[in-house]
Amino acid sequence: MAKVHDILGLAEFEAKEVSASPADWMGYLDTASRLYRYPFSDTLLIHAQRPDAIACAELELWNEKMHRWVNRGAKGIALIDDTGPRRRLRYVFDVSDTHMVRGGRTPYLWKVQEQQKEGLLDHLADTYGLVGDDAADLQTALLAVAADMADESLEEAMEGLEYELEGTFLEGLDADTLRVEFRSLLMNSAFYSLSRRCGLDPMEYLEEEDFIGITDFRSLPVLAFLGNATSQIVEPVLRDIGRTVRKMEREEIQKDTQKMV
Repeated sequence: MAKVHDILGLAEFEAKEVSASPADWMGYLDTASRLYRYPFSDTLLIHAQRPDAIACAELELWNEKMHRWVNRGAKGIALIDDTGPRRRLRYVFDVSDTHMVRGGRTPYLWKVQEQQKEGLLDHLADTYGLVGDDAADLQTALLAVAADMADESLEEAMEGLEYELEGTFLEGLDADTLRVEFRSLLMNSAFYSLSRRCGLDPMEYLEEEDFIGITDFRSLPVLAFLGNATSQIVEPVLRDIGRTVRKMEREEIQKDTQKMV
């Protein structure tokens, strides 16, 4: 059975792993984009233990709400719980670790269909005030949203970062250079995550070199600033997209039903 200090050590180790190269960071973002409702501290540990996870929840939720039993012998994914007076571990299980029983449900995992892209683009344009080239297609819209939200959140996201730079490759950088590097990584990471979750290929707009700066963030205290900021941009946007896709699905079903009457 893992102990709290073991999982804290795993988080520190994994922070160095995912920031070792652009490919490693994109691998982490692949996991985080699927589990966007979880904060960076959790997705980092999920990636360390189950990088292929699709939908995670605690045993009680699987059993009581979803009526899915966790498979015998399934190994829980250990996360740090800081909500109480003392740190403790809590465990989640991926949907692949469960099976349905009578009355069971499969978690809803939305997927953007080709016929939904135009409607979703219109929604994003209205919601985020996109015009002109920024609303040319879904991919450019997501890029514009990522850029705008990175600019809006940048100062808050970097607050206190300068106190964590000692002993890192970022130490000694002037404030403007650090700001430019952080903004670039934040915008690209947010765009990559949004695109991947929407079933699009972010590398049509990005190159691995766009993430080369991640190798300067090879410590957990520093990487957490970037990871937290990325999560805080991506989570509300993907929640909104998920609600919009589900609404469109219901409207499509309603239309099909009406045709049959």
